Amino acid sequence: MNYSYTFNLKSPNDDKPSLIYLRASIKGEKKYLKYSTGEKIHPKYWSSENQFPIKIKGRSTEAIQINSVINQLSRYAESFQLICSRLEAENITLKADLIKEELDYQFKKIESSPHSFFSVFQLFIDEKTKLGKITSGTLQRYKNIKEILENFSNDKKYNLTFKSINDDFYVEFVNYSRKTLKHKDNTLGRNIGFIKTYMNWAGGRKYHNNYDFKRFEKTSSETDEIALSFEELETLWNFDFSENKRLEKVRDVFVLGCASGMRYSDYSRINKSNIRNGQIFINTQKQKSNLGIPLNKYSRQILEKYDYNLPIISPQKFRKYIKEVCKKVEFDEIIVKTSFRGNERIEEKIPKYKMISTHTARRTFITLSLEKGMRPDIIMSITGHKSYSSFKKYIKLSKRIREEEMTKAWD
Repeated sequence: MNYSYTFNLKSPNDDKPSLIYLRASIKGEKKYLKYSTGEKIHPKYWSSENQFPIKIKGRSTEAIQINSVINQLSRYAESFQLICSRLEAENITLKADLIKEELDYQFKKIESSPHSFFSVFQLFIDEKTKLGKITSGTLQRYKNIKEILENFSNDKKYNLTFKSINDDFYVEFVNYSRKTLKHKDNTLGRNIGFIKTYMNWAGGRKYHNNYDFKRFEKTSSETDEIALSFEELETLWNFDFSENKRLEKVRDVFVLGCASGMRYSDYSRINKSNIRNGQIFINTQKQKSNLGIPLNKYSRQILEKYDYNLPIISPQKFRKYIKEVCKKVEFDEIIVKTSFRGNERIEEKIPKYKMISTHTARRTFITLSLEKGMRPDIIMSITGHKSYSSFKKYIKLSKRIREEEMTKAWD
């Protein structure tokens, strides 16, 4: 056993009730755990040999009070042992401060155990925030999945602990996501991925030794994301927005994305210091790589138009305004968007302008570059993709190119 404990009086020689402490020795810890039970007893009713109250028979006031103290100290002893046993079972090193926090949770009614599933989840989010290794968008998604899990726990009366993240949890969570939240396969798969990332992190820090989650399947299905054709890009670029400068700025920034292949978080913050020798050099937020992206006629004209200080537009407003821009340009072709929720096939008819987002620019760059004959490895060096598997999901060759290739091969 890696611990021992006893109870001590604060003032054993006083002639008045004395506060009782739980005193524990933890193997490997230099300091003792000294924890106030909040209980008091007169030293004359205390056994110095047993370090415990002397039980008095009868129904006198003294007997009732002493028996109440005995019951409470027994609770402390039982809780202390259970806490130590649980932490050891989960391969967590026993520490005085850690045990004190757990006792506080049980006896002083703090909001949640400091090492409960959700408390540790918040530590995970806090660490990611301090280290700054992930984008603000990813950080927000971790906050969202924590909230989803809290709602799941409350709605389904499912007590979420590190041990309860098992196959039963997976079945219940998938069902809840599809039936209650109406999440489609890709959203559900992304959330499962976030849960697995968190559980890996917590396991690496010895908060648990449960690795059932590694069997969890990340659901996914092909998406009908779109890209602009070259004709559409030209139409957008040449459209006269002189009467609406707000939309003109949004159009210009979006076309810069189409001409450079960068993410919005990157191309929206370009300034003159990023331009050297006819190329854009910028440390991408997601991969921290310093890309050198050659300028072309679109990107050069746009940067010169704003003297290399692009309009600042928040991501939320940009996502809204770019749809307004494309509606104005009459990109209203009806697109049948197919998605899946388990074995349920969902088809939606949506005007094209409603499907255009900040990321459409990056997909457009990749698609048009391939259509124009650029080698995939060159495009990947510009976009910063490290593997072809992550690159290929952006490829959306236009109907015209596919028809031309079919004719070339078969006719």
